[in-house]
Amino acid sequence: MKKVFIATARPTGDLCKAWALRNLPEGFSLVDTVEESDIIISVMYDKIFKKQQLANRRAFNFHPAPLPDYRGVGLSSWQLINEETKAGVTLHAIDSGVDTGDIIEVRNFLIKEGETAQSLYNKTQKLVFKMFQDWFVDVLKGNYEAVSQNRRTGRTYRSKDLQRAKDITKFIRAFCFEGKESAFYYNKDKEKVYIKYE
Repeated sequence: MKKVFIATARPTGDLCKAWALRNLPEGFSLVDTVEESDIIISVMYDKIFKKQQLANRRAFNFHPAPLPDYRGVGLSSWQLINEETKAGVTLHAIDSGVDTGDIIEVRNFLIKEGETAQSLYNKTQKLVFKMFQDWFVDVLKGNYEAVSQNRRTGRTYRSKDLQRAKDITKFIRAFCFEGKESAFYYNKDKEKVYIKYE
């Protein structure tokens, strides 16, 4: 009997876990800790596995962005900041790096005009659940092919990067000039809203 640990810290992971319990193939069971498992499946988990936890185990992650371009956290925000036209979800093997393991599938969808980080996150979570359903049995049984990531491409985004990006003071100051247009943004009604530096 192969023992499977589903690691999660988000409601989407809880949905996946409940679905997995109802759809476990014969010869597999779910367990409550990584230590008792043979296979780890991470779904929106907020911790990095230690090397000893990965030793002698197959481990997989449903990552809420396309790899190798978007490793790390806050990825819905970064895809909008970087003006991407597509977002997605990646299923990959877990190795000792952060989101650097071999890729099994990247599934993309278009980012619509007016998308927010929240709306993009919600769409991503639905796709995570769908991909989990599509891949769960195949991953357990080893029915997949994986391709190595190019570790030199893409970027790893950390929480501190997102904190720095939130501070737009320099942009507001940079466009504070008498007789010139100040910094602005477009609201959801596509109206231009000016930002004053005070």
